[in-house]
Amino acid sequence: MGTDLRAASADARAIFALTDGITALPITRLCEEGPLERLTETDIAQPAVVATSLAALAVLRERLVLKPDAVAGHSVGEFAAYVAAGVLDARAALELVHTRAQAMAAACKTVDGSMAAVIGLDEARLREACAAASQNGSSVELANLNSPGQLIVSGARDAIQRVAEQARAAGARRILALNVGGPFHSVYMRPAAQALASAFAARTLRRAEIPVVLNCSAEVTRDPGALRQELEVQVYSPVRWVETLQRLAELGCDRFLEVGPGQVLTGLVRRTLPDVKAASFGALADLDAAAALVA
Repeated sequence: MGTDLRAASADARAIFALTDGITALPITRLCEEGPLERLTETDIAQPAVVATSLAALAVLRERLVLKPDAVAGHSVGEFAAYVAAGVLDARAALELVHTRAQAMAAACKTVDGSMAAVIGLDEARLREACAAASQNGSSVELANLNSPGQLIVSGARDAIQRVAEQARAAGARRILALNVGGPFHSVYMRPAAQALASAFAARTLRRAEIPVVLNCSAEVTRDPGALRQELEVQVYSPVRWVETLQRLAELGCDRFLEVGPGQVLTGLVRRTLPDVKAASFGALADLDAAAALVA
Protein backbone atom coordinates (compact mmCIF):
# COMPACT_ATOMS: atom_id res chain seq x y z
CA MET A 1 0.00 0.00 0.00
CA GLY A 2 1.35 3.36 -1.07
CA THR A 3 4.86 2.22 -2.02
CA ASP A 4 4.94 3.96 -5.40
CA LEU A 5 3.24 7.04 -3.93
CA ARG A 6 6.06 7.37 -1.41
CA ALA A 7 8.66 6.89 -4.13
CA ALA A 8 7.10 9.63 -6.26
CA SER A 9 6.29 12.30 -3.69
CA ALA A 10 8.04 13.92 -0.75
CA ASP A 11 4.62 14.91 0.61
CA ALA A 12 3.46 11.30 0.49
CA ARG A 13 6.59 10.18 2.32
CA ALA A 14 5.99 12.86 4.91
CA ILE A 15 2.43 11.60 5.50
CA PHE A 16 3.67 8.10 6.26
CA ALA A 17 6.52 9.35 8.43
CA LEU A 18 4.01 11.45 10.36
CA THR A 19 1.76 8.40 10.79
CA ASP A 20 4.64 6.29 12.12
CA GLY A 21 5.54 9.03 14.58
CA ILE A 22 1.99 9.64 15.83
CA THR A 23 1.13 5.99 16.30
CA ALA A 24 4.60 4.76 17.39
CA LEU A 25 3.81 1.81 15.11
CA PRO A 26 5.62 0.61 11.96
CA ILE A 27 2.78 1.59 9.63
CA THR A 28 5.04 2.26 6.63
CA ARG A 29 6.88 -1.04 6.95
CA LEU A 30 3.68 -3.01 7.39
CA CYS A 31 2.14 -1.33 4.35
CA GLU A 32 5.17 -2.41 2.32
CA GLU A 33 5.90 -5.84 3.76
CA GLY A 34 2.89 -7.05 5.74
CA PRO A 35 2.05 -9.55 7.05
CA LEU A 36 -1.58 -9.13 6.07
CA GLU A 37 -2.75 -10.53 9.40
CA ARG A 38 -1.10 -7.65 11.24
CA LEU A 39 -2.03 -5.04 8.65
CA THR A 40 -5.71 -5.86 9.04
CA GLU A 41 -5.70 -5.48 12.82
CA THR A 42 -7.70 -2.48 13.96
CA ASP A 43 -4.86 -0.44 15.46
CA ILE A 44 -2.85 -0.76 12.22
CA ALA A 45 -5.56 -0.89 9.55
CA GLN A 46 -7.22 2.42 10.34
CA PRO A 47 -4.12 4.67 10.32
CA ALA A 48 -2.74 2.71 7.35
CA VAL A 49 -5.86 3.30 5.26
CA VAL A 50 -6.05 7.00 6.13
CA ALA A 51 -2.31 7.52 5.60
CA THR A 52 -2.51 5.90 2.16
CA SER A 53 -5.58 7.98 1.31
CA LEU A 54 -3.87 11.21 2.36
CA ALA A 55 -0.72 10.25 0.46
CA ALA A 56 -2.81 9.60 -2.66
CA LEU A 57 -4.54 12.94 -2.18
CA ALA A 58 -1.16 14.67 -1.90
CA VAL A 59 0.04 13.09 -5.14
CA LEU A 60 -3.17 14.00 -6.94
CA ARG A 61 -2.85 17.61 -5.83
CA GLU A 62 0.72 17.69 -7.14
CA ARG A 63 -0.18 16.21 -10.52
CA LEU A 64 -3.73 17.44 -11.23
CA VAL A 65 -6.00 20.39 -10.59
CA LEU A 66 -8.60 19.06 -8.16
CA LYS A 67 -11.80 21.04 -7.63
CA PRO A 68 -14.29 18.62 -6.07
CA ASP A 69 -17.88 19.76 -5.70
CA ALA A 70 -18.35 17.68 -2.55
CA VAL A 71 -16.69 14.89 -0.56
CA ALA A 72 -17.68 11.88 1.48
CA GLY A 73 -15.74 9.12 3.20
CA HIS A 74 -16.77 5.59 4.10
CA SER A 75 -16.32 4.90 7.84
CA VAL A 76 -12.72 5.81 8.81
CA GLY A 77 -12.42 7.35 5.34
CA GLU A 78 -14.40 10.32 6.65
CA PHE A 79 -11.19 11.56 8.27
CA ALA A 80 -9.47 11.74 4.87
CA ALA A 81 -12.57 13.41 3.44
CA TYR A 82 -12.36 16.05 6.17
CA VAL A 83 -8.77 16.79 5.17
CA ALA A 84 -9.84 17.10 1.52
CA ALA A 85 -12.52 19.57 2.61
CA GLY A 86 -10.13 21.62 4.77
CA VAL A 87 -11.84 20.70 8.05
CA LEU A 88 -8.71 19.08 9.53
CA ASP A 89 -5.06 19.11 8.60
CA ALA A 90 -3.24 15.82 8.09
CA ARG A 91 -1.65 15.76 11.56
CA ALA A 92 -4.95 16.35 13.37
CA ALA A 93 -6.73 13.75 11.26
CA LEU A 94 -4.05 11.12 11.87
CA GLU A 95 -3.94 11.84 15.60
CA LEU A 96 -7.71 11.41 15.82
CA VAL A 97 -7.62 8.25 13.73
CA HIS A 98 -4.99 6.81 16.08
CA THR A 99 -7.25 7.60 19.05
CA ARG A 100 -10.20 6.04 17.23
CA ALA A 101 -8.27 2.89 16.31
CA GLN A 102 -6.94 2.38 19.82
CA ALA A 103 -10.36 2.95 21.38
CA MET A 104 -12.09 0.61 18.93
CA ALA A 105 -9.43 -2.07 19.44
CA ALA A 106 -10.02 -1.83 23.19
CA ALA A 107 -13.79 -2.06 22.70
CA CYS A 108 -13.34 -5.14 20.52
CA LYS A 109 -11.68 -6.96 23.41
CA THR A 110 -14.88 -6.77 25.45
CA VAL A 111 -16.92 -8.93 23.05
CA ASP A 112 -16.43 -11.86 20.71
CA GLY A 113 -17.74 -9.98 17.72
CA SER A 114 -17.42 -9.69 13.97
CA MET A 115 -19.22 -8.56 10.81
CA ALA A 116 -20.79 -10.27 7.80
CA ALA A 117 -22.02 -9.22 4.37
CA VAL A 118 -25.56 -10.19 3.42
CA ILE A 119 -26.16 -10.34 -0.33
CA GLY A 120 -29.58 -10.24 -1.91
CA LEU A 121 -31.85 -9.29 0.99
CA ASP A 122 -33.62 -5.96 1.43
CA GLU A 123 -33.08 -3.67 4.39
CA ALA A 124 -36.49 -4.15 6.00
CA ARG A 125 -36.26 -7.95 6.12
CA LEU A 126 -32.68 -7.86 7.36
CA ARG A 127 -33.63 -5.44 10.14
CA GLU A 128 -36.35 -7.88 11.19
CA ALA A 129 -33.82 -10.72 11.17
CA CYS A 130 -31.39 -8.68 13.29
CA ALA A 131 -34.10 -7.92 15.84
CA ALA A 132 -35.05 -11.58 16.09
CA ALA A 133 -31.40 -12.69 16.36
CA SER A 134 -30.55 -10.21 19.13
CA GLN A 135 -31.26 -12.14 22.32
CA ASN A 136 -29.76 -13.19 25.64
CA GLY A 137 -27.55 -10.10 25.77
CA SER A 138 -26.04 -10.69 22.30
CA SER A 139 -26.82 -8.00 19.74
CA VAL A 140 -26.50 -7.78 15.96
CA GLU A 141 -27.50 -4.82 13.82
CA LEU A 142 -27.17 -3.26 10.40
CA ALA A 143 -23.75 -1.64 10.13
CA ASN A 144 -23.19 -0.66 6.48
CA LEU A 145 -25.78 -0.08 3.79
CA ASN A 146 -23.21 -0.28 1.01
CA SER A 147 -25.16 -0.74 -2.22
CA PRO A 148 -28.48 -2.15 -3.37
CA GLY A 149 -28.40 -5.78 -2.38
CA GLN A 150 -25.24 -5.54 -0.25
CA LEU A 151 -25.77 -4.94 3.44
CA ILE A 152 -23.36 -5.51 6.34
CA VAL A 153 -24.35 -6.71 9.79
CA SER A 154 -22.23 -6.32 12.91
CA GLY A 155 -22.41 -7.64 16.43
CA ALA A 156 -21.69 -10.55 18.74
CA ARG A 157 -20.54 -13.65 16.88
CA ASP A 158 -23.36 -15.89 18.14
CA ALA A 159 -25.96 -13.31 17.13
CA ILE A 160 -24.38 -13.04 13.67
CA GLN A 161 -24.70 -16.82 13.31
CA ARG A 162 -28.38 -16.59 14.20
CA VAL A 163 -29.05 -13.71 11.80
CA ALA A 164 -27.22 -15.57 9.03
CA GLU A 165 -29.59 -18.50 9.41
CA GLN A 166 -32.61 -16.23 9.37
CA ALA A 167 -31.32 -14.24 6.40
CA ARG A 168 -30.84 -17.41 4.38
CA ALA A 169 -34.36 -18.52 5.27
CA ALA A 170 -35.64 -15.09 4.17
CA GLY A 171 -34.01 -15.44 0.75
CA ALA A 172 -30.49 -13.99 1.04
CA ARG A 173 -28.28 -15.31 -1.77
CA ARG A 174 -25.01 -15.29 0.18
CA ILE A 175 -23.66 -14.61 3.65
CA LEU A 176 -19.96 -13.72 3.73
CA ALA A 177 -17.94 -13.45 6.93
CA LEU A 178 -15.68 -10.37 6.85
CA ASN A 179 -12.04 -10.31 7.90
CA VAL A 180 -12.35 -7.51 10.46
CA GLY A 181 -11.13 -6.93 13.98
CA GLY A 182 -14.52 -6.70 15.64
CA PRO A 183 -18.15 -5.54 15.54
CA PHE A 184 -17.65 -2.06 14.09
CA HIS A 185 -20.57 0.36 13.67
CA SER A 186 -22.55 -1.42 16.37
CA VAL A 187 -23.59 -0.74 19.93
CA TYR A 188 -20.41 -2.46 21.10
CA MET A 189 -18.40 0.55 19.87
CA ARG A 190 -20.07 3.10 22.14
CA PRO A 191 -17.05 3.17 24.52
CA ALA A 192 -14.88 4.18 21.57
CA ALA A 193 -17.23 7.07 20.84
CA GLN A 194 -16.70 8.34 24.37
CA ALA A 195 -12.94 8.35 23.83
CA LEU A 196 -13.36 10.25 20.58
CA ALA A 197 -15.60 12.82 22.24
CA SER A 198 -12.85 13.50 24.76
CA ALA A 199 -10.26 13.82 21.99
CA PHE A 200 -12.44 16.21 20.03
CA ALA A 201 -12.92 18.44 23.07
CA ALA A 202 -9.34 19.66 22.56
CA ARG A 203 -9.68 20.12 18.78
CA THR A 204 -10.80 22.95 16.57
CA LEU A 205 -12.54 21.91 13.38
CA ARG A 206 -12.69 24.42 10.56
CA ARG A 207 -15.78 25.10 8.47
CA ALA A 208 -15.64 22.84 5.41
CA GLU A 209 -14.52 24.55 2.22
CA ILE A 210 -16.78 22.27 0.19
CA PRO A 211 -19.89 20.31 1.20
CA VAL A 212 -19.41 17.07 3.13
CA VAL A 213 -22.04 14.33 3.00
CA LEU A 214 -22.21 12.50 6.33
CA ASN A 215 -22.18 8.71 6.84
CA CYS A 216 -24.78 8.56 9.57
CA SER A 217 -27.50 10.73 8.05
CA ALA A 218 -26.48 11.41 4.42
CA GLU A 219 -27.02 15.07 5.28
CA VAL A 220 -24.94 17.77 3.60
CA THR A 221 -23.03 20.15 5.84
CA ARG A 222 -20.09 22.48 6.21
CA ASP A 223 -20.79 23.19 9.88
CA PRO A 224 -17.95 22.29 12.29
CA GLY A 225 -20.38 21.27 15.02
CA ALA A 226 -22.19 18.78 12.80
CA LEU A 227 -18.88 17.49 11.46
CA ARG A 228 -17.57 16.96 15.00
CA GLN A 229 -20.69 15.11 16.11
CA GLU A 230 -20.57 12.88 13.04
CA LEU A 231 -17.12 11.49 13.85
CA GLU A 232 -18.12 10.84 17.44
CA VAL A 233 -21.27 8.84 16.68
CA GLN A 234 -20.38 7.11 13.41
CA VAL A 235 -18.25 4.47 15.19
CA TYR A 236 -21.46 2.88 16.54
CA SER A 237 -23.90 4.03 13.83
CA PRO A 238 -24.66 2.54 10.40
CA VAL A 239 -22.80 3.83 7.36
CA ARG A 240 -25.62 4.89 5.04
CA TRP A 241 -23.52 4.71 1.90
CA VAL A 242 -26.31 4.23 -0.63
CA GLU A 243 -28.04 7.37 0.63
CA THR A 244 -24.70 9.19 0.74
CA LEU A 245 -24.05 8.47 -2.93
CA GLN A 246 -27.61 9.39 -3.85
CA ARG A 247 -27.25 12.68 -2.01
CA LEU A 248 -24.02 13.42 -3.88
CA ALA A 249 -25.86 12.76 -7.13
CA GLU A 250 -28.63 15.14 -6.02
CA LEU A 251 -25.94 17.79 -5.54
CA GLY A 252 -25.07 17.37 -9.22
CA CYS A 253 -22.07 15.04 -8.89
CA ASP A 254 -21.81 12.82 -11.95
CA ARG A 255 -18.11 11.90 -11.65
CA PHE A 256 -16.78 10.08 -8.58
CA LEU A 257 -13.10 9.65 -7.74
CA GLU A 258 -12.15 7.20 -5.00
CA VAL A 259 -8.90 8.32 -3.35
CA GLY A 260 -7.06 5.68 -1.37
CA PRO A 261 -6.23 1.97 -1.38
CA GLY A 262 -8.37 -0.44 -3.39
CA GLN A 263 -11.41 -0.03 -5.59
CA VAL A 264 -14.23 -1.14 -3.31
CA LEU A 265 -15.98 2.23 -3.22
CA THR A 266 -15.71 2.60 -6.99
CA GLY A 267 -17.60 -0.68 -7.34
CA LEU A 268 -20.27 0.51 -4.90
CA VAL A 269 -20.69 3.73 -6.89
CA ARG A 270 -21.19 1.81 -10.12
CA ARG A 271 -23.79 -0.50 -8.55
CA THR A 272 -25.67 2.33 -6.88
CA LEU A 273 -25.41 5.01 -9.60
CA PRO A 274 -24.89 3.11 -12.87
CA ASP A 275 -25.14 6.24 -15.02
CA VAL A 276 -22.23 8.14 -13.44
CA LYS A 277 -18.52 7.87 -14.18
CA ALA A 278 -16.24 6.49 -11.47
CA ALA A 279 -12.53 5.81 -11.08
CA SER A 280 -10.07 5.16 -8.28
CA PHE A 281 -6.62 6.50 -7.44
CA GLY A 282 -4.42 4.62 -5.02
CA ALA A 283 -1.29 4.11 -7.10
CA LEU A 284 0.55 5.92 -9.89
CA ALA A 285 -0.82 3.45 -12.42
CA ASP A 286 -4.25 4.95 -11.76
CA LEU A 287 -3.20 8.50 -12.67
CA ASP A 288 -4.37 8.50 -16.28
CA ALA A 289 -7.85 7.29 -15.31
CA ALA A 290 -8.05 9.91 -12.57
CA ALA A 291 -6.87 12.64 -14.94
CA ALA A 292 -9.48 11.68 -17.53
CA LEU A 293 -12.20 11.79 -14.89
CA VAL A 294 -11.39 15.22 -13.46
CA ALA A 295 -10.43 16.90 -16.75
